[in-house]
Amino acid sequence: MDVVAGIFLIIGAGFVTLAGVGVMRFHDTFSRMHAAAKAPALGLLCIGIGTVLSVRTVPATVVVVLITVLQLIAGPVSAHLLGRSVYRRARPDLQGPDELFDIVADEDRT
Repeated sequence: MDVVAGIFLIIGAGFVTLAGVGVMRFHDTFSRMHAAAKAPALGLLCIGIGTVLSVRTVPATVVVVLITVLQLIAGPVSAHLLGRSVYRRARPDLQGPDELFDIVADEDRT
């Protein structure tokens, strides 16, 4: 069981590392935001599973599950808010239709 826990921990650490590299290497804010939200969520989930398999006590399992769930909620929400603030501030050039333009314009008028 410890080998499986170690594998989950290594895979999770790999995803978090890849997310950090993605944040440093990507050029525009939206790509960085994607790298900062998607890969760490999967990495955090793998690290949580590995920790639960490693520790094997009920109080530690409850704490790890709560931490993992709260982080899985907070990460995408913060990335969404960051994306909206960058959009409002910079009005980036997009490839394709800008579906958010009318919504932001209506909010700015009020």
